[in-house]
Amino acid sequence: MVTLSRPPTIAELYLAFRQAKTALYFERRGVGLLELAAYEQDLPKNLKALQSKLEKSAWFDKLPVGETWLVPKRLRVADQAGEGVVRIGPSRRKDGRRAIDVQIRLTPHPEFAVAEVLYLWRFGGLLDALLLDQEVVGYRLDLRNGEVVPHRRWLFEYWPTRYQKFRAEPLEAAKSALGRGEEALIINGDLASFYDTVEPSFMLGDQLLAGLLGLGAQDSDIREYRRATASLLAAYGRFRVEAGRRAATPIAVGIPIGALTSRVVANLSLAPLDRFVTAQSGVLCYRRYVDDLVIVAKGGEFDTDSTRLKTIKRFLPLLDGDDDVLRLDVHLLGRDGSELQLQNAKVRVHHLAGAPGLDFVEAVSSDFGKAVSERRAFIDSATLVGDGVTHLIRAGQAEGSPLRVLRDADRARLERFALSTSLHSLERVSSLIGHEEAQEIVRGCLERVGRVLDSEDNWVSDFDVSLRLLKLAISTGDWKSATELRERMDRIWGTVDSLRAATTTLYYRGCELPPGRIAPWTWLRNYLHERRLEAISSSLPIGMNAAQIESRIPKGLVVRTRRVGATVLRRRAEQLAAADLRSRDREDDAQLDFHSVEIDRSWLRKELRVDLELSARLAVIDQFLERCEELGDRPWLMPAARLFLCTRPPSYFDIARRWLYRVEKDGFAPDVFTHLLEVVNAVRGTEYRDPVGQVIDRSTVFIDSFPAAEPDVGTSSPPDPRIILGNLQISDRAWAAAATRIASPPYNAPMLTRDRLQGIAIVLDKATRVARGHVPAVLVLPELSLPRRWLRAVSNHVVRLGKFGLIAGLEYLHDPKQPHVHNQVVAVLPGPFSSAATWPWTKRLPAREEAIQLAKLKPPVSFSPIPSTSLPRTVVKSALGSLSVLICSELLEARRVADLLGRINVVLCPAWNTDTSSYDHLIQSVGFQLHSIIAIANNGHYSDCRAWAPRTERWERDLCRLIERDVDDVVHVDIPLAQLVAFHNGVPNKRWRPLPPDWP
Repeated sequence: MVTLSRPPTIAELYLAFRQAKTALYFERRGVGLLELAAYEQDLPKNLKALQSKLEKSAWFDKLPVGETWLVPKRLRVADQAGEGVVRIGPSRRKDGRRAIDVQIRLTPHPEFAVAEVLYLWRFGGLLDALLLDQEVVGYRLDLRNGEVVPHRRWLFEYWPTRYQKFRAEPLEAAKSALGRGEEALIINGDLASFYDTVEPSFMLGDQLLAGLLGLGAQDSDIREYRRATASLLAAYGRFRVEAGRRAATPIAVGIPIGALTSRVVANLSLAPLDRFVTAQSGVLCYRRYVDDLVIVAKGGEFDTDSTRLKTIKRFLPLLDGDDDVLRLDVHLLGRDGSELQLQNAKVRVHHLAGAPGLDFVEAVSSDFGKAVSERRAFIDSATLVGDGVTHLIRAGQAEGSPLRVLRDADRARLERFALSTSLHSLERVSSLIGHEEAQEIVRGCLERVGRVLDSEDNWVSDFDVSLRLLKLAISTGDWKSATELRERMDRIWGTVDSLRAATTTLYYRGCELPPGRIAPWTWLRNYLHERRLEAISSSLPIGMNAAQIESRIPKGLVVRTRRVGATVLRRRAEQLAAADLRSRDREDDAQLDFHSVEIDRSWLRKELRVDLELSARLAVIDQFLERCEELGDRPWLMPAARLFLCTRPPSYFDIARRWLYRVEKDGFAPDVFTHLLEVVNAVRGTEYRDPVGQVIDRSTVFIDSFPAAEPDVGTSSPPDPRIILGNLQISDRAWAAAATRIASPPYNAPMLTRDRLQGIAIVLDKATRVARGHVPAVLVLPELSLPRRWLRAVSNHVVRLGKFGLIAGLEYLHDPKQPHVHNQVVAVLPGPFSSAATWPWTKRLPAREEAIQLAKLKPPVSFSPIPSTSLPRTVVKSALGSLSVLICSELLEARRVADLLGRINVVLCPAWNTDTSSYDHLIQSVGFQLHSIIAIANNGHYSDCRAWAPRTERWERDLCRLIERDVDDVVHVDIPLAQLVAFHNGVPNKRWRPLPPDWP
């Protein structure tokens, strides 16, 4: 339980605002980002005003709750009973209008959201302890030692991981039972209008208070809890009054969707149900994710003549009745006043037995796993071939989907999850490839999606998709598509009149709202307009002036009943960008120019000095900002107290790339990795304890790049490391585009095409499959193969999801002042918990042919002069061996090769070699001199990727080899590292060639 100052200090309010901002940014279907950005712009003044309010009144009493909206939930199914016709295409009924089910949603005012976080700091740990630990998986607070940690960024646990747990664990329980020869029951359902049916007065009931006392709460804690919760429930009451006015119907029950505390209250409302189900005889597994629940039970006692309802009643406390809903016995559960009920039509019971039952469960598990795995791919390949819209069609027509599921509702949900994956991939592709090709891909997708949207005529289900596509069209400059989407939206809900013309009736919780009242229609329109305004503001390219915006959105955008002009749209976009609330994070959203940025380092620092830990964090963040300034690195230049507020702060890789960039020139300082860890913890609000590396000397480091590997079956030694060579093809045109100097930053115009991106995606996906389940592993990409603008996306993917190391040749870096280029190879070595070490190796001398080609360019460019003094080549000691890099023609440099003698046992060589036959002698020469394994990844246009070892027998020396020209592929091998190291340490082995005479 976090102890708070009274009144809270500015530092406490600042940290609470940070957590509230992050939670609200990731709230699905929420609005309010513009209000958050405006509040943050004047944060020092606003926090002082909030502090004054909290000093004068109890908790939520004097705080504005926020804005209340009517949100479209679904179009009601048209009555086509007995028709037996499935209509696909434009032929529709003459009156195509349909009724809409709506829900009521709250956008909490920033002051209210901050107070909610304070409430959860104070009482969240105790309240969360009243929930079953394993069974309740959704909307759980992110606790450490039973408390919410104020300095962490997350208030709630990461939802995708928890949702996967909800889906996977019941299926595993059913598979286990079937595997034992038993029968199994799976009951799957969800509660209808869940938040709207919860009566929150139980939060002050004797049952819950007794539970808090049983957890060790003191009397003083209970008194303060009563006081705070009474204030919170009163605020909920004010919300219901306002919701009733805007819906034109009395609302006596319910908690606000969108409020941060509502997530905890909703979970607690079902705590007695969770305990009831788990106590029933025969239950093997029970999981609940918010309002969705799954019960797995023994099926041996299942009566084949039993009705579905009778089976459900064995596990759930249902009241008698045969309504469309199954009403829970709230009195038995101690939730009097609530109206908890399951949707009868959505409850499914599966009785599984024998091999067919096991096959069915495995099929459902496999289809869910496939949907999740596609999300983890670098990009969805369907996006690049224009087939991402398939998921949209399947989501609208559930019977057309091949997915095996427990409920029909799950099928549409998984298809929309797959659609979200395709859109996420499309967003990534559009941000990485060239502008014109991005427009072409987005335009093609939008044309197909537009046809689907028109034929489906279900604008409610496709509302979120339409907004994401609108953002895509704007961010890629496809203003024709953007205009078409806005016009399609205006035709349906541009005004109250158009909305009423497209819709027959509004329903809330199954009851028709008064048709003669204008308020419900007005607040439904207002919500739709606000979502569109936020979408446009979050995607307008930064740097567009008002005149440019006006030319693309003539007369501005209609919001409610007035027009928002170009100047206001530009200002809103800048506010969102400053607060890191746009669609892309600050680095992906940044312009590519290098102009200086003035920052006010003192912003809010005086007010935060009272929190010594926070002040120390901000002082370390200042050091990161100084490093960014030294490198001319613009995206993260902002006051330290604002950087700490970012919803998507720089990743471990992003920070390491800047912090370690100069180690090749300056060497590794003894405490460089410890200092890197301090910077990461300061910027991200984390509490990592172990540095990713240790410094042995200025040019040699140990990187804890992989967890300890399990020994192979039947052996006591860990598996040998796996080297994956990427046969990635790069054209001469791509080389010329990267090498040719232009006048403006980044001083070249790299060829960022869909084909190149697809090639990298193919290699990454294959490498991920090859590396999966095998640690350690490293992927080597050819020299000059990876555009620098793609390094961040590729590296973050490798660190977070691939879990293998990366050694990649980057395209030329142009000196900002001189006509010089730098040919570099970057190492990205992942560690535990998404940590990473990364730095470049730089080629000092060009290959002879390379120098000739660079000199022929207009204007000609060359390598920088060799520095008079330089450190030895960096060597990395890790589970991959003692490795270093030689870049293509460096294999011929006697001094560079001699520099590595006795220091390494693995050489990784990204190459661009047209004379592949020269490898035969060159690899042997270098390999015998260094007595090391040599692994070369050559440009796939010329191919011949290979790994070689200094074995005695000639036929054993080639560990692997791939000649597959103009094909993006990989080849891999598990190198005999343990044997080689043992031989170097004096263990005799006739399979290895003798050490060179000058071996140190």
